[in-house]
Amino acid sequence: MYRYDYVLRLIERLGQVLRTLRDRLLQRQLSNDDLRAEIHEIAREAGLDLEFARRLDPATLTTWLAPIPDQIDADRVWLMAELLYVEALAARAAGDERQADSDLRRSLALFGRIPAGWRPGMDLPSAGDRVAELQALVREDGDPPAT
Repeated sequence: MYRYDYVLRLIERLGQVLRTLRDRLLQRQLSNDDLRAEIHEIAREAGLDLEFARRLDPATLTTWLAPIPDQIDADRVWLMAELLYVEALAARAAGDERQADSDLRRSLALFGRIPAGWRPGMDLPSAGDRVAELQALVREDGDPPAT
């Protein structure tokens, strides 16, 4: 129980940092390089590897993080999905649409594995809310949403 509580607190803290970073990116208060350095530091602190995640297609990534559908570690999957989502926003801001689209699709696939109402904290978006947002972003690119 102690480990679970610790991990949940870590995810909540990192989720809040990610939300702040996302807001700063959208308001252009943070340089893209600084943002990406923060994202990679958060991933490292949580034991997640964004570069490895990007080598996997969305289906393989979801299987890697959640190999047993009824035993999903929602906080770990949520965090990786959120990291990829913020990376996609950073890539889009830098004009790298290809990387943005790739990260959006991976993030969408991961959020789709989490129960729609699950969230790591009350002030953070639920997985279902993020799925809807990501589907809209993917549609903006002119492609049908990946589910």
